Amino acid sequence: MDIEVKLFATLRDYLPKGSSRFSCKMEVDGHTRVQDILERLKIPEDMPKIILINGIHGKKEQLLKDGDVVSIFPPVAGG
Repeated sequence: MDIEVKLFATLRDYLPKGSSRFSCKMEVDGHTRVQDILERLKIPEDMPKIILINGIHGKKEQLLKDGDVVSIFPPVAGG
């Protein structure tokens, strides 16, 4: 199945070569969780702060479905 992964801010450094500026398409099997995507992209475990799946808050343990869009944000600071 195919999913799209969008990485923001400093997480963009973990996109595979040849990806667009913010996202990449990935082919995964039917038992893939968000955590599996993080490991595949070698994103450190403490980096993802906000995970959205199709625009809705998600968790690392959540199973993905064909066509899902996973958006991952690092911790951010402002002031």
